Amino acid sequence: MKPYYDSGDVTIYHGDSSEVLPEIVGADIVVTDPPYTFGIASSTQEGKAGGWGDLMNSAVWYAQWIAEAKRITANRQGALWVFNSWRSFPVLARASYLSRWAIESLLVWDKMWIGPGGLRGLRPSYELVALFAQHDFALANRSLYDIWPCQWASQRPNGHAAEKPVPLLSRLIAESGGGLVLDPFMGSGSTLVAARALGHPCIGIEIEERWCEVAAERLAQQVLIEAVPA
Repeated sequence: MKPYYDSGDVTIYHGDSSEVLPEIVGADIVVTDPPYTFGIASSTQEGKAGGWGDLMNSAVWYAQWIAEAKRITANRQGALWVFNSWRSFPVLARASYLSRWAIESLLVWDKMWIGPGGLRGLRPSYELVALFAQHDFALANRSLYDIWPCQWASQRPNGHAAEKPVPLLSRLIAESGGGLVLDPFMGSGSTLVAARALGHPCIGIEIEERWCEVAAERLAQQVLIEAVPA
């Protein structure tokens, strides 16, 4: 399996996570932001979340990669953090059952920013992050609560619509104890940027080559900046 980018402590694979994940032997922490829904509705009346059947079909796919994450973190007694929303949470809950890996906690990420909304509903200002933990995994900081504020700007600097803030990803990694970090849905590479800045080795997988290129450029620039004497 040839990497798209490899700097020694950072490895990026361009490919389908369902094909690449079985090749990954182990990781301490998996932090990822998967597609929330596939956007395929059973009828034109179902709305953007799709019908119940579509959601449950999505759950089967979710369960497959979650089971791989469970295997990958098992020997290191690690954990998996999965970004999701109130619309996609039924998929994640069903996938948890199918993969036989219970959700340990549900973190509310307060974006400190109000998103667009229709006339009938409330404007969204949060997302969820589910924690799946191996039996002997433990958060060292026992004072952590389940609502974390972190600013999300309306404009993402690297062009990815779902890009998550590096400070939030850094905190997830640091509070989890660090180690080898894996992101099977890497996008523009923010998880890897956060891991690298904390001094942890990391692996990213991304199916779209354009985002592999963006991530590689970000990581290469980070290495270049760190190499320049202060």
